Amino acid sequence: MIKILDGFFEEDDLNKIQEHVTTKISYTPCWSDGQEKTKKSYYGDRFYLKEEPKLRDFFVRQAENKFKIKIKEVNDNTGIDLRNLDDFKPHIDEFSKINILIMLYGPVAVTNGTVFYTEDNLDIHVGFRPNRALLFPSNWTHSSHASKETGMRRYTSSIFVSDYENVLE
Repeated sequence: MIKILDGFFEEDDLNKIQEHVTTKISYTPCWSDGQEKTKKSYYGDRFYLKEEPKLRDFFVRQAENKFKIKIKEVNDNTGIDLRNLDDFKPHIDEFSKINILIMLYGPVAVTNGTVFYTEDNLDIHVGFRPNRALLFPSNWTHSSHASKETGMRRYTSSIFVSDYENVLE
């Protein structure tokens, strides 16, 4: 199950977050686990939200409210990613149960979104739109969409939820 939600943040909050993530935080380069540091294994840059607990907690509270879940634990890999979109990098996230991907800033484009695979074949595509959030099982193979346009980048936040429960309305 994939849940797609537009309007994840209030407009004022989104504007403040976009300004913050594009000008005020430092990102660390990340590579695929266990591989030599090459262009092919380069995954993107990440800011780990454990470094800014107030921002992490704000994102978590918003996810709880919008997706009607109670988040009991998030993985330390939770963060904000800045990615070049020049290659598909299909993967699963074994360290969490569900992912909440929040699209923060970047061009609205079909070739800037997130894709999901079924039996190693591209199956589902969700286009990029700032302030859109996706909730999906962490064991689903997924990737940022690759773009033929050079230099296309996007900012997203990934909340890796290790433990949660659904909230009855």
